[in-house]
Amino acid sequence: MDHKKEQQKQQAARAAADYIKEGMTIGLGSGTTSRYLIREAGKRYGQGLHFYGIATSRDSEQLAASLGIPLLEPEQAGKIHLAIDGVDEIDREFRAVKGGGGALLREKIIASWAEEVIWIMDESKLVERLGAFPFPVETVPFGMPFVKRRIADMGAVPILRMGDGKSYLTDSGNFILDVQFAENTDISQAAEQIRDMPGVVETGYFGQMCSRIAAGTSSGVKVMENPHRAV
Repeated sequence: MDHKKEQQKQQAARAAADYIKEGMTIGLGSGTTSRYLIREAGKRYGQGLHFYGIATSRDSEQLAASLGIPLLEPEQAGKIHLAIDGVDEIDREFRAVKGGGGALLREKIIASWAEEVIWIMDESKLVERLGAFPFPVETVPFGMPFVKRRIADMGAVPILRMGDGKSYLTDSGNFILDVQFAENTDISQAAEQIRDMPGVVETGYFGQMCSRIAAGTSSGVKVMENPHRAV
């Protein structure tokens, strides 16, 4: 474990938790960084800050419930005031790639409905150009072989994600292809092309969805507002 990175994730999570206000419904992200956020949110709930959560994965749901955070199902959530989640990489234009934890579909649904979105991270996730992290593509099982071939025809390398010696299944019962693009590929254009393929459920390209980011760095937490987000 990289203790420096973990410390930076914790710092970012604490900074983001400051945006949780009384009575809000909060989209709770998934993955290692979001686990710090959920623990911090649970601590504050225990101290008297009342809010509701809506989880983006079963793992996050279980953790939040164990900490006493009251959870809503999608049909119960009239409004999502704030979503907080980690990222796998984000560039200077606030364009993000997510899905390393396998929850990209639910994460994107929650983020798209939230009034505000905060991405939290350690400083290694801040990149000059997207593409170093394998690009996740969620597919229905029947369509996966066809999508895999179509992506390979684009000149990229798609690899079926595995877990415990078998094909990894998302909470929605789908497969994930982790795609490595050629250098200098325009990720936003490639994502749009892949998204249109029959059999693709969602991709890990989250564009400029966030309202702001909170990044833990060696010199403390940096909170940066996204000037590109369409309101």
